Amino acid sequence: MITDTIHEHFHNVKSTKVKYLVSKVILVEPTDTISTVINQITKNDSYDVFYMNGKNVLSTNIRLLLNAKNITKMKIQSFLYPIRYVTPNDSVQKVANVLTHYRIRGVPIVNKNKIVGVVTAKRILELLSKQDNKWIKANLIYTQNPITVSSDEPLSSARRIMTSKRIDHLPVLSQGKIKQVLTSAHILEYIQPRESQGRKSKGIKTLHKLESRIGNIGSTRIPQCTPSDDLNKILSLMLVTNTSCCLVNLWENLQGIITFRDILDLLAVKLETSIPLYIIGMPDNQENVNLIRSKFEKTLKRLQQIYSEIHEAKISIKQQRTGNKKEGKYDVSLMVSPSHRSPLIYNSVGFDLSNVLEDLSSKLLKALSKRAKHRSKTSIRKMGQYSL
Repeated sequence: MITDTIHEHFHNVKSTKVKYLVSKVILVEPTDTISTVINQITKNDSYDVFYMNGKNVLSTNIRLLLNAKNITKMKIQSFLYPIRYVTPNDSVQKVANVLTHYRIRGVPIVNKNKIVGVVTAKRILELLSKQDNKWIKANLIYTQNPITVSSDEPLSSARRIMTSKRIDHLPVLSQGKIKQVLTSAHILEYIQPRESQGRKSKGIKTLHKLESRIGNIGSTRIPQCTPSDDLNKILSLMLVTNTSCCLVNLWENLQGIITFRDILDLLAVKLETSIPLYIIGMPDNQENVNLIRSKFEKTLKRLQQIYSEIHEAKISIKQQRTGNKKEGKYDVSLMVSPSHRSPLIYNSVGFDLSNVLEDLSSKLLKALSKRAKHRSKTSIRKMGQYSL
């Protein structure tokens, strides 16, 4: 059970206090223009920005800002949404839960109602790189068959893919080969108008830029690895090149991509159930944690009776944003790993977490019940053959 081994391996990392991983935080005001915020993000090589509103923290990030219509006039206020924060004595595990749950790269640190810093995904990767991870291979963590774009497509197509799929990296194909990787930061920086332009020309220029071809926009300094390369090598490549992804190739063919999020998934929370259950993006609300446990406790017990070869299950919980400062839909996937078989993967989306979990449980039991019946019929036929 490789997941269980990984869980124990990273115990010390997950228990590390946040106060040892503080990075500079980028603060904004609701009245700032989007253009001003983009300048701050670019200047500080950041992804997320924050604002303290009473006892709550509001945030936005590069991917959300891609939706802006007029970056020179619009205020950042309409893109700010509530975000969970941590305190200096909280653990890396809690930070990893927030990062994966909301698909962001930084969690603010609050002390005495003041934002004192941020814990970034990059700082956690630096901590992970100090471990002996040579036995963890790329094929255990990478996202297979990543979405790609052609260099002949307009930037507007890339922006639409990133905002709808909630991703930040698009490998760019040119004459059948990957030439570079386009990120959400590249698009935001490219469409940012120069200060020397007039206000009217700025808006027009932005629209024209979005309709221009992707061409060679993006980074060619993206590290690359093979499926058999180890995590230490991957982390070293990403940290040295200061990039947020690594391409996985085999014989010059793109197999997948590894991002911050894929690596942070290794810090899943383990719930003690009849079959080990790991949660990626664990909700902060204890009521939801109890809901997850209760929904799958009975399901996993039934699975053991139907399909005894199952040795672990993983649930990944991500929550979308509606753009109205409200919580959006839950996007939940369930992966069940039988011994010596390909993982079984199911997905469900909805506003009510309880209904989403119930739907996943039903899909899983239905699918595995069919497998059990099929296996039973096969065994009966074999018994008939042996009796002849």
